[in-house]
Amino acid sequence: MKKWWVWALLLLVVSTTLIAGYWYWQKDNQSPLGRKKIGRELPLEKYDFDELRKRGGKVSEIVIKGEIEDVSRRREYYGLDSEGFSTRETAFKSEGKWISGMMNYHPERSSLSKVIIMIRGYADKEGYYPGSGTWKMADELAKAGYVTISIDFLGFGNSEEESLDMLEGRFEKVPAVMDLIASVKALSWVDKNSIGIWAHSNGGQIALSVAEVMGERMPMVLWAPMTNPFPASVLETIDEGSPVKEAIEDFSKNYDIRRYAFENYYEWMKASPVLIFQGDDDEWCEVEWQQEVVLGINKVSGNARLEVVSGDDHNFSKNWPEVAEKSINFYRNML
Repeated sequence: MKKWWVWALLLLVVSTTLIAGYWYWQKDNQSPLGRKKIGRELPLEKYDFDELRKRGGKVSEIVIKGEIEDVSRRREYYGLDSEGFSTRETAFKSEGKWISGMMNYHPERSSLSKVIIMIRGYADKEGYYPGSGTWKMADELAKAGYVTISIDFLGFGNSEEESLDMLEGRFEKVPAVMDLIASVKALSWVDKNSIGIWAHSNGGQIALSVAEVMGERMPMVLWAPMTNPFPASVLETIDEGSPVKEAIEDFSKNYDIRRYAFENYYEWMKASPVLIFQGDDDEWCEVEWQQEVVLGINKVSGNARLEVVSGDDHNFSKNWPEVAEKSINFYRNML
């Protein structure tokens, strides 16, 4: 009889633990927008934040290739040098497609490396080279001891082609960064608990989306991020008569557009400290947008801070060294 009571008590404890664990998992992973309506399957639904959170990052081998001549020429032109670190082109796969990028690393490593993922802003395809839009700040971070890995995205550099669907070409950038982060964590020489993100302009919206969907601690520095909510961030920057407007109108008829917008998912990024720099003479992004983002994040975490750079533009051309140094100090404190 005594043995029966022991087994009954053990079963009760195990059942209670499983139920409590499932409840906490559901609470942590439940969409801030609630459950989705079940309907027909739509091809772009796999990119909404709820589906991406279920998907997670997928590991791929990171291939290290040769030197990047375009970056070397620019360093020479500006009188800069690599000061003890090496720069190489990289490639990894996301959803079966190769995506190129750039890595700054230190050949002589005595401990696990801290890594900063670099996400560029808007770029023209003509004249693009691996590391475009990130190499200069990546150099400064490498001099400070960090490994940097820049992502070019599909359709740029030596990557394979992006989707022919203009909206999918936008949406596929978030899972690409998720897969890069998962692949970086799989490297034996990386400190998996010391990975940060640096992003500029459009890359800032991607960075915020990635932090929310992954829900992990990844300290982020965002330079003039494009935080005008989607789809306004697209509609307000396109030319009159652009086919993008019609594509977004069609998209909004079939999809819950809120589930593709970072401002609805602040609850999922409680762990990531965020520092935003914004010039008040920026013609592309506004101080008020960043104030809204910081307010939204701080309602759930208190981990966001905004620094307004007086009289500066979208690229911080007047205060670049100061903004770069403050960015590095942030990582020193947070990683």
